Amino acid sequence: MGANFSFSELRELKRAKDFTPIFYPRSIAIVGIPRGFEPGRVFLQGLLDQGYGGKIFPVNPKADFIDGLHVYPSLKEIPEEIDLVIVLVPAPAVLPVLEECGQKGIKVAVIYTSGFAETGEEEGRKREEELRRIARQMGFYLIGPNCMGIYYPKNRMAFFPGMPKESGKVGMISQSGSLTILLSRLAETRGVGFSKMISCGNECDLNSSDFLEFLGDDPETELIGAYLEGVKDGPVFFRAVREASRKKPVIIWKAGRTTRGAGAAFSHTGSLAGSKMAWEALKEQAGVLLAKNLEEFLDFLAAFYFLPKKMGKRLAILSGPGGPAVAAADACEEFGLQVAELQVETREQLKGILPQTGTSVHNPVDLGLASVFEVDLYGRAAEVVGLDPGVDGLVFQGRGMTP
Repeated sequence: MGANFSFSELRELKRAKDFTPIFYPRSIAIVGIPRGFEPGRVFLQGLLDQGYGGKIFPVNPKADFIDGLHVYPSLKEIPEEIDLVIVLVPAPAVLPVLEECGQKGIKVAVIYTSGFAETGEEEGRKREEELRRIARQMGFYLIGPNCMGIYYPKNRMAFFPGMPKESGKVGMISQSGSLTILLSRLAETRGVGFSKMISCGNECDLNSSDFLEFLGDDPETELIGAYLEGVKDGPVFFRAVREASRKKPVIIWKAGRTTRGAGAAFSHTGSLAGSKMAWEALKEQAGVLLAKNLEEFLDFLAAFYFLPKKMGKRLAILSGPGGPAVAAADACEEFGLQVAELQVETREQLKGILPQTGTSVHNPVDLGLASVFEVDLYGRAAEVVGLDPGVDGLVFQGRGMTP
């Protein structure tokens, strides 16, 4: 005998199977797009800047044309099917728009508007619960509220103009919208690109766990990054992140680790931050990396972006200053790596390159003070050490006077 499901449960099961309309919408409506240069205008400009190939339908009852596109007074006046809707109207007007989405057969709604659970007020919390109820009852996905939505350069989708147009291999989840814009640009300067980026805000419907599961199976994503202020369901999140980390590296920048930070996180996205101890336990049990700040997060992304998928643990350290070389050797041992033993032939070749005083041909290889003035010393030493069959990778410390 088959299982018995209510109509709403059947809708939930059906929608839970396919994220295609999120990343491959054939048409996008932007409800509440302003006529003038106001914040919501960037959603249209981002799509136009990327060269989005689907149809775009601006919605504003007080405008006829915006950026050369015909504007409709409401969703129901649009004569074609729509896959994804971006909602920019004020918080009290969001619920009626979502009801129109359900009636129109919309598949995905992205809510940029704030003024929900993150306010800490009962009215905002109840309003957000209504968003979730309508989305699940009517069978469409909801991203947000208080978010930017989807950046997917391969499909020419962006929520802000000037975001990189080249795809990469990092799948990114962020509970902060503005941070995604900053990350896309900072990462580009390091040669790091994104396969997909999801700004999910308050996560009243789809959440980080859903997107971790998706990115874990996404063939375009080889590395997952996440900026999180908290999670809605700890056990579900733990299972999702553990499963994803078995398939590809997962790097999490966890904000709201302190009491003050946790309070700021709640006022930002309404997230419950959780204790620092719980996140450290997650790190150990799920096999993820935790970054403490933006710089460390970008360093982790860049390191895993360019390292080969399969690489040994034996490292050689080349350094001009002695102190950082010792610190690098400590770090290798502490993180389960090995300071490689250089072969006799390698050491003999180094003796022919390095000055006789103030240097060492053992690992860590001490290039001495001469490395500050002889700008090619690092390169010549690296050519020798890199050919040692007992070395899987090189670590460089310091640099010469010439950048």
